[in-house]
Amino acid sequence: MSDKALDMFGDLPDFPGSRAPKNRPTTKKKDSILNDRFNGARYKVYRINGEEIQMFTIGQLAIAVNRRPVTIRMWESRGWIPKATYRTPTPKGVQIPNKSTKGRRLYSRPQVEFLLEAMQTYKLGTAEADWKKFAEHTAKNYPK
Repeated sequence: MSDKALDMFGDLPDFPGSRAPKNRPTTKKKDSILNDRFNGARYKVYRINGEEIQMFTIGQLAIAVNRRPVTIRMWESRGWIPKATYRTPTPKGVQIPNKSTKGRRLYSRPQVEFLLEAMQTYKLGTAEADWKKFAEHTAKNYPK
């Protein structure tokens, strides 16, 4: 559509009727997602040693860094990022026969922020990516 057609509707409210809805949030969801540093990744709050900490699962970390969970696991196996510091409790019972069960990987908010900044600094995802320096930087400075 042309801009002239859209300008014609600019003065109209974004809801039908004469009164605004009572239960609608004041900010638009699209705007908050676009301005979100974590690309819409959601966290859960866990209590660790009596302190509430915002934690991201590996799937949500993958959303935040715009990769797939298998990629994050590969980075861990290659030593580019340290293994997950936190895990959920192990599931009760045998999940897969002859395989040891572990909880799901959890990453704290400072760890996710650190990875986002390091990825931007070392240009991961581009042709100029410096994986060696990225691995050295994360080994030295990765938050606990």
